[in-house]
Order: sequence, then structure tokens, then C-alpha cells
Amino acid sequence: MDILVSCRQMIKEMINLSGTQMKIFLMDKETTSIISCSYAQSEIMQKEVYLFDRLDSKVARDSIGHLKCIVFVRPTAENIALLVSELKRPRYNQYYIYFSNVVNKFDLKSLAEADENEVVREVHEFFMDGIALRKDLNTINLTRIYEQGFSLKQTAAERIKQSIIALLLQLKKNPAIRYQASSSNCSKLADEVSQVIRRENTLFETAQSDVVLLILERSQDVVTPLLNQWTYEAMIHELIGITNNRVNVENQSMVLSELYDDFFTENIISNFGEIGQNIKTLISEFQEQSKINKNLESISDMKKFVEDYPQFKKISGTVTKHVALVGELSKIVQQNNLLEISEVEQSIVADGDHSRCLERIRNLVSNSRTTNLDAVRLVLLYALKFETNPNNEISSLIGSLRLRDSTASRVAANILKYGGQSKRSADLFGGGSTIEITRKFMKGLKGVENIYTQHEPYIKKVVEQFIRGKMDNYPLMGNDSSRQDNLIIYMVGGATYEEAAYVRSMNKKRQQGFGGPSIILSSNCMLNTKSFIDDLSVM
Repeated sequence: MDILVSCRQMIKEMINLSGTQMKIFLMDKETTSIISCSYAQSEIMQKEVYLFDRLDSKVARDSIGHLKCIVFVRPTAENIALLVSELKRPRYNQYYIYFSNVVNKFDLKSLAEADENEVVREVHEFFMDGIALRKDLNTINLTRIYEQGFSLKQTAAERIKQSIIALLLQLKKNPAIRYQASSSNCSKLADEVSQVIRRENTLFETAQSDVVLLILERSQDVVTPLLNQWTYEAMIHELIGITNNRVNVENQSMVLSELYDDFFTENIISNFGEIGQNIKTLISEFQEQSKINKNLESISDMKKFVEDYPQFKKISGTVTKHVALVGELSKIVQQNNLLEISEVEQSIVADGDHSRCLERIRNLVSNSRTTNLDAVRLVLLYALKFETNPNNEISSLIGSLRLRDSTASRVAANILKYGGQSKRSADLFGGGSTIEITRKFMKGLKGVENIYTQHEPYIKKVVEQFIRGKMDNYPLMGNDSSRQDNLIIYMVGGATYEEAAYVRSMNKKRQQGFGGPSIILSSNCMLNTKSFIDDLSVM
């Protein structure tokens, strides 16, 4: 299962169906993101696509009568209305209209009636209603999905259902559906997806029944989104932020895509120290070939080398991008005292001693180097870990946080309501070890350290249960799941890049011949600590 390859094949087919001649590509906000994460604009332009524009653009488009028009949009009421208006006064010679999901007959009739000039040559459904960030990672960038009480908003539930159906049709899968028994949101989604599959049975009649769709909710594991990260992609998202594979550093917009960046592909799940070493190795190889002898002991040394030797930048532009990225990460780690903060986080989740954890958290919350975000994350982790400890100091810690963040008490209360011990069916914290986490320093490169982390995301346990066939906590709906070898995990409430790294590592083991299921992770959004806390603060 490779959603990125599938997206590229469908986009290529769209363009090929429109034939030769120059074309314009009309999209909406969401399909623009779908296309841009699957194909570089320059790559599409080589296929006779002359212009890119938005169907919902507020700026009037020029009429260019000799151009063909490829329209790729979601089948929403707004887009149907815009298309009806477009077809009544066509700006282009021919229209090839493609929808990202199932379109109803009433809307098709409206389009047919509007096409008085007979400019429509093709109407087709290409099931591609989510953004393929990686070959095994999919999202729809939908946040703020909950009402009071943490029930899914109706609009959010509908959008999530649509994205799941499109993903299944894109991969040509008719799944056995399992869901988290403790979540009413998951139960309702599983039932609604199952109903759609039965209702649209002709769309699924050629689909393979070799996959389990497992619908989970973030409430089962609220610890993972709160932790500082130390693998490359997850760390970038946590400390800088990634949106649709783009990250902004030093006033530059950088693309992080496994399609066009071999270094990133090879190092997505490498730890921070390894990244620095790998960059240093590449520069050292260039030095050797060019008979240059410069001592590189730090990220600053590497950045200066890149500036001084433009020929290196020319032949290895992607590496210079990662030098800038690692430099920014290193600066944030040092400025914000993240090595010590992450040690304390890991001590909490690895079942550290209560009094020792409390003392260290108090010291860090009062430390001026600790950011508001890091202070809040430490207190939330403490509250989750020691919620039922009779000697807990949750109220006292929240009181000290109010000087920093007026929403702290609301966030703490909400996270316990959403994912506290009474809401979880499994323990998220350690196995009884009270050993402090130790730092791992990478020799030979100053300023790029790493720490050993003991935390593992909860979905690791879920996947292990799936492999063993022990899925009693996840009721079955639909097809029998006794022989399925593939797994699609849908995380309601947002997934994390730590979980994506685990999924990637499992798929890599499978490719190397070690067995295990082929896994895809999909969700309504990609979380880091800031976005997770922001969502909790508005409830």
C-alpha cells in the first residue's frame, strides 16, 4: 500500500485523459494541497499544464478560449455552485471535471443542465480526498473537531468519514472494520463507514478484502503529543512546524518531500545526533574529493563551509537545506534547555519517582529559560501520570502556571476529561523503572546532542496486538478479519510524527523481509504539542 504512488498515478491519468494541447489546472483549497504534496509544479508543467488557479479565487480569471481546463475539486455544495456558474459562462475551450470523492446524481444533473455550451468532455471520480504526506501517511488538515463533551462535531464526523471512504477506494480495499470500544466517536464512525460501503457496494465490488481498518481516538494516548521529539521529522514539526511538507526557517520556505529529497528520505526517522553526523560525512566526502581540509566540529562550522564553498551548494542543495534546518533545531534545543526538560519528561513517562519528578518540574517551571509551552507540557504530563496519587500537587503546579498562561487550569481539566485514567483502557506509563534517562552525546560534532528516550507510542502496542490476533478490545464490524495482512490506522483527534516514525519503521522491516503488516496511518491532522494544547484550550 503506497498512497503517494497512487496519488501520482491518478494525477497523471487526469492529465492524460485531457489529451494534448495546453491546459489550465483549476483546484480548490484542499485539492491544491493534495496535488502539491504529490507533484512538483515544475513536473506538472512538463505535461503541457500552462496555468494553475483556484476555482474559488476571488480574483476574476481571464477567458482563454484555446486552453483546455482540468478541474479537480471536492464535491462540495460550494464547488458544485461555482462549477455551475463556470459552465454557464465558460472561459475555456473544453472542461475535464474530476471529483476527489463520490458525487451525487443530483449534482451531476445540475452540471449537465448548466453545460448549455457543451464544453464538458469528461466527468470522473478520482478518489483522492486526503493529502499524502508520505507513502504511508495521510491527513486532511482538519482541526477543532470536537464539541463540548468531546463528541465529534457533525461536520467534522462527515468530513472524516468521507476521507476514510476515499482512502479505501483509492487503495481499492474493502476492509474489515475494527474500532476502539471505549470511544463512542469511533463506534459511530465505524458504523457510518460500514453503511457507506454497503450502500456503495458497486464501488467496492472489485476491491480486495485483505485489510483491517482500525479506528482509534487520540484520547487513548494523550501522552505522545505532549513529548519533545528527537527523531528528525518529528523534531522539526515539534520545534518549528511542518505544514503540507513545508517548513519555514531563516525566511526560507523549504520542502521536505521523500519524492525529491534523498537525504531527508534516508533520515526521516534518524535521531538528532545521527543527522548531524550524516551531514558531516557528506561534507567530508566533498572535502576529500575537492582536496579541501577544513575542520568541522559544529553546525556553525558546517554552515560557514557551505557559505565559503558555493560549488558544494551547487552540487548538494538539499544538504545545505538540512544544514540550515539542523542549525535551527540545535539553536532552539540550547536556548530552551530542552535536553534537561526532555530528561524530566522521559522520567515521568518511564514511571519515575513522584517526589523526584515533582521537585524537578517545580524547578523547571520557575526557570526563566523554560518556555510557557514547555512548562505547560511538564505539568500536563505530571497530571496525567500522578492523577490518582493521593499526594499529587496538581493544583499547586497549575497555580504556579497561571502566572505564565491564564488557560492552564482549563487545559489541565480538559486533558483529564478527554484522556485521563478513567478514559483510557491501557496504561501509558512505563513498566516500573525508576532509572533516570541518560544523555547520549554524539562524538565529533558540538551542539548536536541526543538523549535516549524510553517512551513508545501506544499504537505500537496496538500493532503488536494486531500481529498476534489479540484484538478483543477492538470490536469487529463488517468483513471477517482473520487473514488480513494490511492495516490502516485512522486516528481521530490527530496523529503525531512519532507515530508516523513507528509506522515507517515497521514498513521498512517488512520491505527488508522481516514480516509484519503493511501499515498506513491516517488522521484528521498532524499534531505537535502546541496544536494539541491549542485544541484543548478552546473546549
